[in-house]
Amino acid sequence: MRKTLLSTLVLSFLLASAPALAATTSTRTETGRLEWREGDHHLVVDANQGIVRVTTTEPGTYFGVRAGDRILSIDGKPVRTIADLTDTLAATHRTRLPMTVVRRGDQMSLDVTTAAWSKVVPAAPPAPPAPPAPPTPRS
Repeated sequence: MRKTLLSTLVLSFLLASAPALAATTSTRTETGRLEWREGDHHLVVDANQGIVRVTTTEPGTYFGVRAGDRILSIDGKPVRTIADLTDTLAATHRTRLPMTVVRRGDQMSLDVTTAAWSKVVPAAPPAPPAPPAPPTPRS
């Protein structure tokens, strides 16, 4: 009887803490698509369950990535969603960023030119203006 009660308490504790444990180890994922076309330039990036993959890029070297590349990180930040990619690109003022991809089974580091991505990714909104100075008291 005592063994059964102890087993029930331990099992109850484990079941009650399971959602909290799962929440601490989960990662943000999405299913989405970034598609952009202008003139002869075309880019499609798909995200599905934490995997972000370049589907189309024309011309082949314009964006610094190739069709079939799986994007792992940009500027040292993991890429698991389209937002991970676009937020980093929109927030930078640098002209080139390091990107880690898997291409044909091999992991490689590339430098992508942010100018190529600037039309694809909207710029970060400007900072709000500073509040006006308080009025000065009249004497």
